[in-house]
This record gives sequence, C-alpha cells and structure tokens, in this order.
Amino acid sequence: MAEIFIPKWQPSQGNGSQFMKNLEKHLRYEVDLEKYEAKKRELECGKENGEGGQVEGLGQLKGTIPAREYFRWHQDKQGCWGDKQFTNEFFRDNPHLKAKSFTKKTFVSGGFNEPSFA
Repeated sequence: MAEIFIPKWQPSQGNGSQFMKNLEKHLRYEVDLEKYEAKKRELECGKENGEGGQVEGLGQLKGTIPAREYFRWHQDKQGCWGDKQFTNEFFRDNPHLKAKSFTKKTFVSGGFNEPSFA
C-alpha cells in the first residue's frame, strides 16, 4: 500500500501552500506523462498488430498486450490470461490492441472444364 507523507509545518515556514503547489504540479506532470506513454504504447502495438498474421506452428496472432497492462492484470487476477473469456473481454474493451484478422477466402470462378464460347 502507498504511504502518504504529510509534513508538519512550523509557524516560521508558512502554511505549506508552496509545498501543495509543487505537489500538484508534480502529480499533473506524472498523469500527463502516463497518458502520453500509454498512447505511445498503443501506437507501437498497432504497428505490431498490422504486421501479424499466421505463423506455422504458432497459430494466429490475436493481439499485442503491452507489458505494463499484462503485469497489472496479472497482479490483480492471477491466471487471468489463461481464461478465454477474460481475454475476449479484454480485447473487446481494448480494440486498439486486437490484431487485424486475416481471413483466407478462396475465390472460385467458373471451372476450366466449362466450354468457353468466344
């Protein structure tokens, strides 16, 4: 659990307003940095997902999960990544992490044995 440090102020030090201003600035910077890094990871995963496909012996790429999200969920719910329902819900809630599906459709047009009237 996180520990919160609240300093004791001496009357000669003021009321702590400068400390609170600096704390607020620091927290806002950290939140903005976290949002920026999360967006950057999403873009990187999007690139990897676009390059994916099917690999012989490994199967189809379902998606790319950034390490930070993987371990956060693993700490909260151990074994969740082995649960098919959980992964389906995860990719439903985070479509940007899901790989683009590559379906192999067979195109069939007339046969070679049909007579051609040219």
